[in-house]
Amino acid sequence: MTAYGGYSYPSVSPYIFYADVAAALDFLAAAFGFTERMRQKNPDGSLSHCEMAYGDSVIMLGSPPNYKSPAQLGAITVGIHVHVDDVDAHYAQAVAAGAKADSAPVDQPYGVRSYAATDLEGHQWFFAQPLTS
Repeated sequence: MTAYGGYSYPSVSPYIFYADVAAALDFLAAAFGFTERMRQKNPDGSLSHCEMAYGDSVIMLGSPPNYKSPAQLGAITVGIHVHVDDVDAHYAQAVAAGAKADSAPVDQPYGVRSYAATDLEGHQWFFAQPLTS
C-alpha cells in the first residue's frame, strides 16, 4: 500500500469513467457495497475525481471529455473482478439495486463461486468468493 493525501492506495487501482459520476457513486454504493471516500468538484460544481473503497481496494471515478460508455459503444470495454464474503447475498443486493445480472452465482471449476453483472453505464463486474473444500 502507498499512502498520500491522507489515504492509502493498493498497488493497482482501476480508474473507471462514467458520464454521470454522481449517479455511479450512488449505484456502486447501493448495488455493490462500495463506500465513497473522496469527492472532488470542479469550480462549476461537476465532479472531477472521486474514489470509492471496497475492503482494502480502491476504485477511482471520473468523466473525461468526449467519453462514451460501454453501453453507448455497444461493447464491453473492461471487466472488474471483486472478491466478496457472501456472493449470493451480494448478488441479491446488486439485483435489488438495479444491476443487470449477466449470470447468477455458480460454482466455477477454478475454485470460486461467482456471478457477473453490468452497471448503469455498461461496465461489466464479476464478484466471487472462494469455495471451501
